[in-house]
Amino acid sequence: MRRIAWGLAVLASWAILLLWAARIDLSSPFAAAEQREFPGDDFSAVFGVGSADSDRLRVTSAGADFTSLQSLQPADLDAASFPTLRYRFAGFPRTLELSLVFRTTESAEDIAISLPWPGEGTNTFDLSQVPEWQGRIVELGFAEFPVAQLVPPAQGFRPFELVGADLWSRSWRGDLAALSTDWLGAWSWTQRSVHALGRDTDTPRARSLVLCVAIALGTALAWLALLFGRRTPAFATIGLGAAVAAWLALDLVWQAGLWGRLATTRAVYAPLDWAERERTVADTDVVAAAERLRAMLRDEPESSRILVYADADNGYELLRFVWHALPLNVAVFAYASFVGDALPENTLIVFYHSSAWRTQPTWRKLLRYSEHLATSDSIHADTFENNPVDVFRFHHGRR
Repeated sequence: MRRIAWGLAVLASWAILLLWAARIDLSSPFAAAEQREFPGDDFSAVFGVGSADSDRLRVTSAGADFTSLQSLQPADLDAASFPTLRYRFAGFPRTLELSLVFRTTESAEDIAISLPWPGEGTNTFDLSQVPEWQGRIVELGFAEFPVAQLVPPAQGFRPFELVGADLWSRSWRGDLAALSTDWLGAWSWTQRSVHALGRDTDTPRARSLVLCVAIALGTALAWLALLFGRRTPAFATIGLGAAVAAWLALDLVWQAGLWGRLATTRAVYAPLDWAERERTVADTDVVAAAERLRAMLRDEPESSRILVYADADNGYELLRFVWHALPLNVAVFAYASFVGDALPENTLIVFYHSSAWRTQPTWRKLLRYSEHLATSDSIHADTFENNPVDVFRFHHGRR
């Protein structure tokens, strides 16, 4: 009898936990009372080339910057009345990321929200957690672009079809489907993906799967201790078994996410031989800047000290630039920890996509006696302004 009571208590607790995780409004109906359907051919290509095919929009090429955008202007669409998005694509490549783009009467600027990779089925996303999803929606669309830091921009696009999108009013079915997509969907790789317990993106998402699994395990053990006592053999056996099962379930979800990211990598590199793989990188502009620096400094002694500075918002690109600049004797300026005159004479200071050397008084003072090396054969201002690297040979005083 106590076993049945324990099973019922656990199931009831887990059901409540699921409702909490999905943020279900108990007053909402099970199925959406209102739906707005937008077939693919209702959308038009803003960036890239697309054409209507039956009731779908077939996108055949990307825009000049390797991105594509399809949008429509819905009539009389109130954001608060339709917080659930459902979207469907066909043939969507692993090499592209997907974002929802919209504009409202509240703001003239476009708002972009990262979405899970759509695959071949229907995915659901809860827009009620997006602060900007309010007011009247005047434009709605989808943007696609190469997966950041994994896919070379020129190799990211493959033709695909936009099947359609729906907006639903609040419902149990929509909230549960959104929770499933959030927990089990294929999210693209980001710099945060190295943190197994963290979230991959700034996109507002459902409550953490790890947290919910931990609460579910704790609840089951709490009911077990309450009904059977903590000193019984069943408590230790079931507790250990439940912990192992929870860990395996989480590991399977993580493995599925890793497999999706591996599929992205394979889509880019599998057809290439080893030599081509070595030359194929996602950050082609960073590689070009590093090659330009090596060409500029080809006559410098190998022992020349090279310190690279970039603005705070370019931290990742700065590290990649240093990596691609090897085997030069190069390091990040901030890590050198030099102060004032302690900087060695003739040190080469490289500014990567930064104008701090001419806009910040501290840098102007430090470099007042330094030599600005030419980075281009042109003396025109527009070329000068757009240099990816600016190089100075540091001197302590006048020469």
